[in-house]
Formats: sequence, structure tokens, C-alpha cells
Amino acid sequence: MKRTFIALTTAATLAATGAFADAHTEMTMGEGLTMFEALVANEMDELDIETDVTMLTLGQLAQIKNIVEGEDNRDKKREDIMAIIGDM
Repeated sequence: MKRTFIALTTAATLAATGAFADAHTEMTMGEGLTMFEALVANEMDELDIETDVTMLTLGQLAQIKNIVEGEDNRDKKREDIMAIIGDM
């Protein structure tokens, strides 16, 4: 009886783990970063800033995203972003 219970518990755990893993494999970390880079690139295009976003760090991308979402005017946003990306 004890072995049957252990076998059923193990089978249920394995089945649940597989379902959980399948539900969470929709996007990899790399795909998420690529999407974030594309989002920031689009926002920088709107501000007429040309740079290769793939050369920016995740921290720089996050800073730029915060600036773009802020309430400063376009010129201030451009100035702040240019300070982050430097002479790239």
C-alpha cells in the first residue's frame, strides 16, 4: 500500500512538472532581450537617435526606456539618452 501511494505521488508530480514546463517555454531570455532591444530601437528612431542597440547593456536599455516613458520634452529626452550611449 505504501509503495502504491509513493508511485502514484511520483507519477502525479512528474505529470504536473511536465505540464508546468510546457506552459512556460513560450519565450526564452534571449528572445525577451531581443524584443526589448527592438522596442528601445523603435523609441530611439522616433527621437531621431541612431545607434546599434545590440551594443548597449541591459542597464543602458532600461535607463533609456525609463527616459522615453518620462514626461520630459523631446529635446531633454534626446540629451539624456545621448549621455547614456556616449560616443557609440
